[in-house]
Amino acid sequence: MTEETAEVSMRRLEQVGCQQRLPETDEEAAKIEELLAEELSNLSMSEQDVVSFDVHGIVADVEETSELIAQSLIEMEAELQKIQKKPAYEKALKMNPSYVTGQSFRLQFLRCESFNCKNAARRLVLHFQQKKQLFGSGDVLARDVRLSDMDAGDLEDMKKGAIQLLPTCDVSGRAVWCFFLRKWAKKPKAKTAQRVLYYMAQATMQYESMQRKGIVAIFYYLGNNYESTFGFNIMKSVFQTRLCVPHRLEAMHLCYNSKALRPVLSGLRFFMDRRGRTRSRVHFGNEQHILFKLQTYGIPVPDDSPLRQVNGTFSLASHRQWLQNRQAQEMKVAGTDEMLKTFFPHRFDVLFGRSTKVRSHTGNLRALHLVNLWQARYDGAPNRARKAEISERIV
Repeated sequence: MTEETAEVSMRRLEQVGCQQRLPETDEEAAKIEELLAEELSNLSMSEQDVVSFDVHGIVADVEETSELIAQSLIEMEAELQKIQKKPAYEKALKMNPSYVTGQSFRLQFLRCESFNCKNAARRLVLHFQQKKQLFGSGDVLARDVRLSDMDAGDLEDMKKGAIQLLPTCDVSGRAVWCFFLRKWAKKPKAKTAQRVLYYMAQATMQYESMQRKGIVAIFYYLGNNYESTFGFNIMKSVFQTRLCVPHRLEAMHLCYNSKALRPVLSGLRFFMDRRGRTRSRVHFGNEQHILFKLQTYGIPVPDDSPLRQVNGTFSLASHRQWLQNRQAQEMKVAGTDEMLKTFFPHRFDVLFGRSTKVRSHTGNLRALHLVNLWQARYDGAPNRARKAEISERIV
């Protein structure tokens, strides 16, 4: 892959004396922040523009022609044939060839790597290798992972909302993951963290627009009583899993309200690959200040957002509903190779329903505004054909 491996990040950590641990002092954090600033300043002007656009949600989709897709799939297969050692991939291929060679499945990896066929092939092989390590070599290896494949510890941390998918996308239609690290168990297991991340990534990336637009990650350290010991080894394991799942990180926001967390967050940024480091932004302050900053980057935070605390706690309502929807969908398609799809309302989508939340959705308000703009012309239209034309124009 073009991105750095965990070993490269380890060598970078050695420069500040943090080979087997996260930074612990402000001095170590300052050294890391200096290296991060240097790395960003060394980017070319065009690279800096791309990073800035990505972070602020100014996204230009790759034009996916039928010719590009067909040719990329052929080239990806050729690259797969060049990889000599791929036992997990080969076993999955033998178990369920229609799943492993399926166009919709392979497109996830091509889109993740911006149609770099060599990188997509490598990530696909690593994907099955990681999947075998996390979930075993049974039938799960050659199908989508389900909630029923998770063990009790996985489900417990998942229900706590340690990783949540925000109910609405950002301004450009990208999925927003939020890591509430204070919700992990006091001594979380690396494998649990990896399995939860793997499942969440799989569930998100089965939605085509998320594959094409990428994802935004928020590490949310607001609140009190940080009991979790989300340490070096777990962070290293999660980093390795991230390089195996087909998602493209477009922006990362690290939010905190305690100066004591500065070294930990510096280490987290430093341990990321180059793409993650250059696209990370740090926000320090109270909840009101941080939520305002997130909105400036195109991340919606309505009154019922999981990012807002109510009486000192974060709401799990949307996360629980998401889990219920996932479980219901998986029960319907269990035993088939059909891809699960979860609906993520975009900013300008029009939602059906009578609730206040539906009526106040941005897309609904925009649709109502368009109808009002064209109302007079519609009423004055001379015939049905003209009225139909106006209706189609609004849609």
